[in-house]
Amino acid sequence: MKTLRTAVPILVLSALAAAGCFLISGQFVVTYQLPDPLNVVNGATLVGVDVDLNTIGDYADHKDDLKRVEDLALIGDFKNNTGSTANIEVWIVSSGTLLGLTLAQVQANGVQLWGPLSVGAGATRNIDWNGSSGLFKGRQTLIDEIKGDGHFALYVIANGAFNCTVTNGAVIAVVGAAK
Repeated sequence: MKTLRTAVPILVLSALAAAGCFLISGQFVVTYQLPDPLNVVNGATLVGVDVDLNTIGDYADHKDDLKRVEDLALIGDFKNNTGSTANIEVWIVSSGTLLGLTLAQVQANGVQLWGPLSVGAGATRNIDWNGSSGLFKGRQTLIDEIKGDGHFALYVIANGAFNCTVTNGAVIAVVGAAK
């Protein structure tokens, strides 16, 4: 009986190998570091970050094999440089070349990805992996971008007159691939 339990899986694997039908799968982490520091101030145009995941070796090597995005995070230290509470949001615009947009253009062409994160006057909030999960609003939009061309723009905005600094910021995705 013990021989039968061992022989059947070996025969199945042998048949798959002979037919050339091996499935190789796994997960890898894609980390895109944001400029450090990233200073964002409201004005005529906003500072956007051109995110091109194709510049990351693991992503570029496995892009054609992407099957799913297991988890996402947007981490960093978010500092409010103003004298009143700021509700910080991150917006995603599907084209990474759309930089230098106005607030109205960001909101017309993009999707709120993350936030709002309430940060008191002059305060800094550290957002880690766990803290980030509850702030995602446009999770599916980011997943679509990762599974698509991997090139998009991010904008950090806040309510009213804002002046924020993001340090140690990164977009992190755990991606599943199969071949």
